[in-house]
Amino acid sequence: MKLTLKLVYATSIILSFIILTNCSAKPTVRYEEKRSPDDEKKEISLNKSDVKFDETFDISPFRTEIKLPEKKIDFDKSKNDVWYQYDLKENPITKTKKIIGTANGFRVQVLATDDLDESNKMMEELKTIKGVNEIYSVFEPPFYKILMGDFKSSDEANSLRFKLNQLGYSDSKVVKSTINLFEQ
Repeated sequence: MKLTLKLVYATSIILSFIILTNCSAKPTVRYEEKRSPDDEKKEISLNKSDVKFDETFDISPFRTEIKLPEKKIDFDKSKNDVWYQYDLKENPITKTKKIIGTANGFRVQVLATDDLDESNKMMEELKTIKGVNEIYSVFEPPFYKILMGDFKSSDEANSLRFKLNQLGYSDSKVVKSTINLFEQ
């Protein structure tokens, strides 16, 4: 019985090998190209210097005409007009604020530089557009940092950072800081 099983396995393996090798798909060529030795020489002799391009193509009919509406910018307006529709709680009381303490909070860092003159220029520039936010110049060796605002939440600070980005201060970012608490 064992001999017949071995014989069956051996014959099945031999038959499957014969079937797989003889019945495999072979590529068929329907049309044979007859190539001459001259064709091969032509292919080999083709260089970049032999190829010439026609550079007289005119792309102008395919261009899309873009028309932008003209916007007139009124440079006479003060820079405080950019805070239009934002809450500016500017009143005489906020002009003379009294510090009653400090707390952990957030400020917007507008500039970090090692040049004192550059930091002073930035402070003066920001004073013209600041609205009601306080501006601080902090020296943390070796940098002078210009910080704006005293915010208890990062959302308020991000609002100011967004406004400053719109005004061109793209390097501004929200940082954790010790903030001043003012008397209300």
